[in-house]
Amino acid sequence: MERKILRVIAIFAVLGMALSTYSLLHHESFVSGALCTFNATFDCDIVNRGPYSEISGVPVALMGLLGYGFILVAACLRMKRPTDRSLLNFLVFVSTGALAFSLYLTGVEAFVLRAWCIVCVTSQISILTIFVSSLVLRFRSAKT
Repeated sequence: MERKILRVIAIFAVLGMALSTYSLLHHESFVSGALCTFNATFDCDIVNRGPYSEISGVPVALMGLLGYGFILVAACLRMKRPTDRSLLNFLVFVSTGALAFSLYLTGVEAFVLRAWCIVCVTSQISILTIFVSSLVLRFRSAKT
């Protein structure tokens, strides 16, 4: 069962990396935001190119790409070393931090920008899935 959950984490990490890559390419103007811009409420340009799209000059999308990369590596390593508790603890730690950051960004979208990015919302769902999956693994591991 643990391998299946780790596969789910890995799949959602790859999805998150793809979404973050698209967002980074959009942020850096390599691709247009036409894919995810529908109206004033659902507009990737407002979210992904606005004042909250960088922290200290680092694009949020790049942070997401790196975070999902760490999660993917940890999940793959845990599949190879199923008894390594430190990898499981790392997965829980990173996914908790990523979820907290994602909730902050969701708050910015909802209450500051009053605009939503479909790519970002999908990424937020991905990190929530990873977080819940890592907690399930952690609690199952604690029982054994």
